Amino acid sequence: MEGRVLFEIHNAAQVTVVRCSGRIVRGDGTDDLLRAVMSQDSLHIQIDLSRINAIDAGGLGVLVALERWARDGNRTIQLINPSKRVREALETTGLSSVLQVGPTVRSRGDAA
Repeated sequence: MEGRVLFEIHNAAQVTVVRCSGRIVRGDGTDDLLRAVMSQDSLHIQIDLSRINAIDAGGLGVLVALERWARDGNRTIQLINPSKRVREALETTGLSSVLQVGPTVRSRGDAA
């Protein structure tokens, strides 16, 4: 279980927050993460990456696929609180200029 991406979904008034932990790497639950986010009805989704300790090209591909899905559905996805490893991967690949990456964001009404 330690190697898989784990996530919790919290729905607030106007935003869904998906808190991830572990690793976002191909074959370690990335398909589960993709399906879980795509099943949300919210127009605004924040993916908290503060507890991600590893990400590979497959994981980055999932984030890009989610961005494309959001854009096609007139939704927004923001990656928040990226860990140092995630931020480095996004910057190294140039994805930090393509994906919406934000600092710590506390959504109103989110008591969790």
